[in-house]
Amino acid sequence: MKAHEINWSKLISVQNESLNLNDIEARENNLYGLNVLRCGQNRKIEIKTKNGSQWVIDCLSNSPFSLNVRPEVVDSSIDAIRNFGALHSSVASARASTGMVYEITQKLSQMKTGDAESRLYPTTLSANIAVAAGLASKKLDATAIVHPNVHATVQFAIAGAFDPKRIIKSKNTAAVASAFAKTTKRPVVIIEDGLYSMGNFADFKGLGNFLDENKNGWVWFDDAHSVGMRGTNGRGEAMETMEKYTNRTIITGSLGKAFGAAGGFMSAPKSFTQNMLSVSVSDRFSCNLDVSAQGAILGAMRLLADINEYEHLQHQLKIRLDRFDAALDQIGIVTEQRETPIAYRVIPFSGPQEAIDGAAILLNNYGFVTTPVYYPTIARGKGAIRISLSVGHQIKDIDRLVTALHGVLSGEVLSVGNRSTYTEAKECI
Repeated sequence: MKAHEINWSKLISVQNESLNLNDIEARENNLYGLNVLRCGQNRKIEIKTKNGSQWVIDCLSNSPFSLNVRPEVVDSSIDAIRNFGALHSSVASARASTGMVYEITQKLSQMKTGDAESRLYPTTLSANIAVAAGLASKKLDATAIVHPNVHATVQFAIAGAFDPKRIIKSKNTAAVASAFAKTTKRPVVIIEDGLYSMGNFADFKGLGNFLDENKNGWVWFDDAHSVGMRGTNGRGEAMETMEKYTNRTIITGSLGKAFGAAGGFMSAPKSFTQNMLSVSVSDRFSCNLDVSAQGAILGAMRLLADINEYEHLQHQLKIRLDRFDAALDQIGIVTEQRETPIAYRVIPFSGPQEAIDGAAILLNNYGFVTTPVYYPTIARGKGAIRISLSVGHQIKDIDRLVTALHGVLSGEVLSVGNRSTYTEAKECI
């Protein structure tokens, strides 16, 4: 083999071996492939362990408003099954959908404003694949200016749909797109997250200027971290801030986070959506979202449409995030998400093994289930613990979590000891 050649199969094998070792270690500590038996109050869940079962506090699930356990949302889900008369509609969504899907997509299009048409998908990845196919189709044949931090599912969708020659990655998307647009008559689409996982919003002003200056320009936002939490009725920051440009923006997002339900969606100008449907594998071969999820989405939408309830949820989440940030400050931890509306914080550790060990101690000694993260989620050799917060978490538990983190990071607690006190089922259900 020549010196400049790369043995890709060996490289992939080494990467997979490293990933598997980390995953195996996490699984052995009940941190990967977690078996959740049931949910209780105040973000408590019962999980299966090697020694039976254990009640712990859920800092794993990304459900900032805790709508996934709200009685109104659960009841709406159950009622949907009873009223529809079946658990699911096993047919490709391009061929037929339920009346509930029509109602949901109409509401999404109203949030988007303009001549919009929306679609539901089993996952956000499916929605992103559909949009990428529409942008790369012969009718548009766009060049994609992609922020390197855009969500991994978007990156995957773009790589599968676009000719590599039509993908340009840059953190300065608006400037690069404006410069490139002067050299081509093809459409140019900027692809960004509306709210990035490190806590910062897209440069909406700069992206708006790009659209003002380039009539053949488009912007696609994956706004999964913002939809359901920000904007009128939970429309998200991208829909709210970019309303002026609704006829040249595309929004994808998740209904499984703030909405507390499941599935993904896209909302775009009707002309784009109709062209997308002619080439979208996601629409031709993805079955309808199950009926229980459709009911849950509608239940969540009703709650978020209540301005008093919506503002109350936002306020309660902010109280908890501020409390957590202030407590972390006191022990010398500053996260990238500090003082941002994103509902989780990523605590850095020196490496993946340290993060896995730390998460195991938080679970087994203190009763908090968290997420150890490592490559490919973050840079190779790095480690961190992601902690998701919600309105369902009690303040006393947030304070106790910070105390536990301080013990782990300061080296005061070096190994797994006695189990959490959250073993009494009567405390949790």
